[in-house]
Amino acid sequence: MRFRIFQRKLSLEENKSTLQSEPITNYLHFLEIPLKIVGCWDWYMKPETEYQIILNNIYYGMVLFFLINVPATLCVHLSTEWKDVMTTLDEIADCLPYFVSIVIVIYFGVYRQEMYDLIQSMGEQFKYRSANGLTNMTMLNSYITAKKFALFYTICTLFSVSMYVVPELISWWTNKPLQSFMYMDITKSPFFEITFLTLYLSQAFVGLAMGQFGVFFAANSILLCGQLDLLCCSLRNTRYTALLQSGVHYRSLRLSHSDIKSDELHNYIYNVAEMEESSYHYDDKMVSRYIFTQNCSDIYSSEYDEATERALRDCARMCRVVNSYRERFERFVSPLLAMRVVQVTMYLCMLLYSATLKFDMVTVEYLGAVALDIFVYCFYGNQIIIQADRVTTAAYQSAWATMGVRGRRLLLNVLLANRRAVAVRAGNMWQQHYAETGLLLL
Repeated sequence: MRFRIFQRKLSLEENKSTLQSEPITNYLHFLEIPLKIVGCWDWYMKPETEYQIILNNIYYGMVLFFLINVPATLCVHLSTEWKDVMTTLDEIADCLPYFVSIVIVIYFGVYRQEMYDLIQSMGEQFKYRSANGLTNMTMLNSYITAKKFALFYTICTLFSVSMYVVPELISWWTNKPLQSFMYMDITKSPFFEITFLTLYLSQAFVGLAMGQFGVFFAANSILLCGQLDLLCCSLRNTRYTALLQSGVHYRSLRLSHSDIKSDELHNYIYNVAEMEESSYHYDDKMVSRYIFTQNCSDIYSSEYDEATERALRDCARMCRVVNSYRERFERFVSPLLAMRVVQVTMYLCMLLYSATLKFDMVTVEYLGAVALDIFVYCFYGNQIIIQADRVTTAAYQSAWATMGVRGRRLLLNVLLANRRAVAVRAGNMWQQHYAETGLLLL
């Protein structure tokens, strides 16, 4: 009995429509608090008083102080006990994440306004709903996916930080010698607590800086793929959108052209196309319904060509918005992606060299963590490539044979505009896809 109730509840959740959901104005609001904690986002975005400006600057300087403290201490430690590079390779490798985190925080601080404009343009230009057609779609699933990934990855980052700190606490509690060079020559009580707090906060800021940059990249990629899903759905429905805008009844159109579902099968990554009637055309409420509706229609009739051309222009406008946002997003993250590729390559080389000297499970865990970290960028970059390539397939499946000459020309222009491969590149050179992960690991 309980199993049937649970099964019925699952079926109701699966059949729940998203077409009547409220539109989302800020897709990346869940990034605000973690980025504020790590100093990449101002606590006061638009400060109105000197107190707010001072508070923003003091907190930003405090984050940089904790991040710079550990590498500076390491430099002093190595200058006093220097032997050779290979002997101190492990300590140098442990400080690579600190240098990367410092660059990330400084980069976000310098180009903070560009990040604000990027997020604001997403909320203003991205469509929440697809065009009113035979199948309709919203951005709800891609938004939920981005939010869940951000929560999961942030928790994993904080867990990894705790794995650095908890062993030090256990060693201190059991009166065992501490492993970090930060505790060298510290015997008195207040200094130990201050050093431990400094090391803990610096580890937390390192984890959040590197982790939240990965979340920022992944969340933008997921939402960009969701917008490409909407574009593909709207392109497939251009002719049906024209018929519905001209007064053709939805039910009669659904009975005669329900085979569109087979074309849409396995062609969307995050969002789901629903064969249900929608009262929205993109984000505009269709307040006026046609009094004289047609139950039957000839899809090849030329009376629908003008409405088809309007639908294609809307799709071309949406395609331009997506490509423009992808270019701005690539311009913002490209330098940091290049730095992450270089850092991961150096870190892997150092770990593999240390594995030749002493192979243990700690080295294996480090290798797995670094490989998973770079895999996030390559995986979600590859998602953008896949879904952008499906735009041309959606345009070809848009019942182009029923359109007029001008409609076919407009469709050809959309195909030509999406001829080049769309990808996010690191340093404007390396495309982020699966092959990049293999090259780094090899």
